[in-house]
This record gives sequence, C-alpha cells and structure tokens, in this order.
Amino acid sequence: MFQLDVLIDISILPSNIMALRDDDFIDFVKEEAGHAAAALLEIQGINCVKSLLMTDNVYAIMNVKSKSLDGLKNKYGYMQDDGTFVIQPGVKGNIEYIIDLLKKKCIEDVKLAKSSKHNQSSSSLTIPKSTSTVTSN
Repeated sequence: MFQLDVLIDISILPSNIMALRDDDFIDFVKEEAGHAAAALLEIQGINCVKSLLMTDNVYAIMNVKSKSLDGLKNKYGYMQDDGTFVIQPGVKGNIEYIIDLLKKKCIEDVKLAKSSKHNQSSSSLTIPKSTSTVTSN
C-alpha cells in the first residue's frame, strides 16, 4: 500500500510560513493547494497557520444555510438530495494536504526546539577545567 507520508515534504514550505498572515498566507495556499482551497479558507477568515490548525472543521461552512454562501457551495461542492453540501474531493484533498504539511512542520519545529534546548542545557552543565596552577611556598 502506498504511504501518503512521502508526499508530506516540509522542505517546500517557505522559511517564514509560521509568520505569514492574510494575503501572504492565502497566496501560499493558492500556490500549494489551489484557488478553491484558498477561497474556502479566506471566506472563513482563516488567515494564518495557527487559525487553520485550530479550526475544527474547515468544511462545516458548506452546511451553513446562507444565500451569501450559495456561490461558494455551487462552485466547490455538490448538493445532496437531503439539502446538504459535500465539498469536491479534490478540494478536500488539497486542504487536507496543506493541513498535514503544516502539522508536520509544527511537530518538526517542536522537536528542533526541544533538541536545541536540551543541547543548550547540556553544554551549560559542562564545567571547564581550570588551567591555573597553585604554587605553595
């Protein structure tokens, strides 16, 4: 079975990904996941990595009954017979990819920070040997 983890390569992320906000973040999403994914996030006010990762269900908006969302729903989803909308599978896959990519980046950053902190505390515990000599008379 193919392991999807091989597709999650955080080296493609810009070095400042965690600092991207508003248009810069949406432009990144457009580039990596497409206009549909970006539109779905933007209309919800998801404007940075933290807001994306803290949003429980980015697709819940598809079930909000509001005429102002009909254009978005019709463009990026399908209405089912029961009146609920389903997001297009490709759009959903692209958003899931971005979420997985950003989660992996956060995990790697935490590991790096812990490792760096551990190395700093280890080196601060090292006591240098004294090089001075004591002479007695």
